[in-house]
Amino acid sequence: MCFLREFGILHGLRLLFLVERSVPQKSKKIKRYNVPGYKMPILLRETVSDHATFWQCIVQRQYSVSAFPQSNRLISAYQEALDNGNVPIIIDCGGNIGLSALYFATLFPKSKIYSVEPNEENFEMLKLNTIAVADRVVALRGGVWNKSDNLKIVNPESGSAAFRVAPIAENTNEDGFRTYTIGEICALAEVSAPFVVKIDIEGAQRNLFMSNTAWVCDTNLIMLELDDWQMPWQGTTRPFFSCISQHPFDYLISGETIFCFRDFGK
Repeated sequence: MCFLREFGILHGLRLLFLVERSVPQKSKKIKRYNVPGYKMPILLRETVSDHATFWQCIVQRQYSVSAFPQSNRLISAYQEALDNGNVPIIIDCGGNIGLSALYFATLFPKSKIYSVEPNEENFEMLKLNTIAVADRVVALRGGVWNKSDNLKIVNPESGSAAFRVAPIAENTNEDGFRTYTIGEICALAEVSAPFVVKIDIEGAQRNLFMSNTAWVCDTNLIMLELDDWQMPWQGTTRPFFSCISQHPFDYLISGETIFCFRDFGK
């Protein structure tokens, strides 16, 4: 059982009975969970989506790279950057409630993480969940895109882990939020390219990889959640494969995520 394997018998059983229980689809009630390995309690709304996110990020460790042989070179690149006085930058596209940023802050304790989330309520949870590592996690409210634009959430009634975005039509008064390109975030971080980019943006990768993709060839690891199964025949991932196939990456799949390790030996 994943809870027991990850946290031991005592803490595993405690978290199993606290987290894996029936919860509603929507709720504003927030509970705190003490989790081994994390400095402060993790905050979850009493909703299916928040509990599912906890299960994926913290229990299953969906962004763990330890099982892949390519991870040895990734860790070496991380250490080399530190030895050269550089701070490895991780860009967390689709930050949700901050659990992926928390996980990366634990996995790469001397990195800096830029976590981008479009939904206002998720964004507030992201900031709360990353208070303990606020010196290393920069929370950005917006959407990751291939150019400057104004976006809106097109399915506000969906679960908080399934929001999709689209540009706001010109000459309208709709409220929205700004976009960030990967290049803009790199400029904020004062680096030429990110160390790792994680992408879980519910189909918006279609736009992200249409243009302004120079960063791809210098990124050590790109993690993308494949979601064509949710959006049949919309081709949301085709620009990603078209772009990344031009560079020497190794591809591995775990769960819903494809891990793309850049081969810097070529």
